[in-house]
Amino acid sequence: MKNWGLYRFLLHFLPSGGTVSASDLPPWETAAVAGILKANRCAGAALCLFDATGVTGTLTFGCAHRPDTPVRQDTVFRSASVSKFITALGIMKLREQGRVDLDADVNAYLPFSLRHPQAPDMPLTLRMLMTHTAGIHDGADYNRGIAQGAPLSALLRGDSFTAHLPGTVWEYSNFGAGIAGVVLEAATGEDFESLMQETLFRPLGVTATYYPQKVKGDLADACRILPRSKTPDFSAAQRRARPLPPAEVDTERHYSLAHGNLCVSAPELARLGVAAMAPGYLTADSLAEMRRIAVPFGDRARNLSQGLFTFVLHEPRLGRRLIYGHQGMAYGAVHGLFFDPDAGRGMALLTAGASEARRGVLADLNFDLLQLLLADAKP
Repeated sequence: MKNWGLYRFLLHFLPSGGTVSASDLPPWETAAVAGILKANRCAGAALCLFDATGVTGTLTFGCAHRPDTPVRQDTVFRSASVSKFITALGIMKLREQGRVDLDADVNAYLPFSLRHPQAPDMPLTLRMLMTHTAGIHDGADYNRGIAQGAPLSALLRGDSFTAHLPGTVWEYSNFGAGIAGVVLEAATGEDFESLMQETLFRPLGVTATYYPQKVKGDLADACRILPRSKTPDFSAAQRRARPLPPAEVDTERHYSLAHGNLCVSAPELARLGVAAMAPGYLTADSLAEMRRIAVPFGDRARNLSQGLFTFVLHEPRLGRRLIYGHQGMAYGAVHGLFFDPDAGRGMALLTAGASEARRGVLADLNFDLLQLLLADAKP
């Protein structure tokens, strides 16, 4: 939608109810968070605050499914593009282990050639894929093909490349991020899900998966609130009913995982945020590499720059310090994992649907919560 002012006006005519349950949050903070969720017409949400030692407070709000299944702390959500940041944690660990090279030509790994048609001699790298500078974009062929399960090699013959050359311009690409997961499979000889379990989740003791079919417990739906959907835009029941692919390398089909398919609860996402905030799981050098600005978002969002699958937020209204993490928006859901490593605090938000209004790239909901919870002037 282009007219976000009209969208925000229409939001006021929607109901804004929802039951709140909080733990280890002061009453003023609970009330303030609930007010933000209601103002953004959130259908259901789970929020966790964390510091370098772990989760410091939790809040649940509303429903995971229409009409009356409440969100609990252990409710699992499809986290959309927050997945990219979590994928980056796994990639950086693989790099530390010497199993991938961020600056190697990905053709050294792939069973097919990945080249921009206007620059057939220019190598494309994992670093380019992770900074959205590989000259790959989400064309019509990709948007149709991912729904139909089209093979990766076929999509690369379509409209999946930008008009500009690789390495010159930032253009956000789910397809490029998905290809990064395929590169990992080709480089390591392990399927992406197994690789992330082995490299990231099990070492941190985190329960998460890139396959909805593997979720144990409740998986939330996601619904657009305006225009209101009669049925879920993301149906947990339908996704869980799909056949689970075999645990084997598939460089033609597994481009649909790394970019947005991570299923995780808010406390488990917060634990991943803890691992990203300070050295431990990754070295200080790896964390600095993730956060290093590679390219600005430009006119799309003057307050954001791109690290390695990492948003770098430099917003004067939040203070002088940089905030890192990633936003996720899909099927009407709005998610966010953000942290301030200097202050040592962060937030993990997962929703079942909320206002999609935004200024630039950052959703109003995420900005409002960041201003409350992570701004310099936080009480």
